[in-house]
Amino acid sequence: MNTSVIVAILELLAGILINLFIGALARGLFKKDGTGPRIPLRVLGIYLIINSISYLFHI
Repeated sequence: MNTSVIVAILELLAGILINLFIGALARGLFKKDGTGPRIPLRVLGIYLIINSISYLFHI
């Protein structure tokens, strides 16, 4: 297994975990919870998921 494939798998897991624990991350990083602090985390999580899936499946 290539190291870039392992990195892509880690990106996929990180993107999924960011989207699962978005509330706790928003409270921990921005010291408040609401729609505003969640937007950058949601964008980052979706970006990681899309990039890793496209690399893993060569889309």
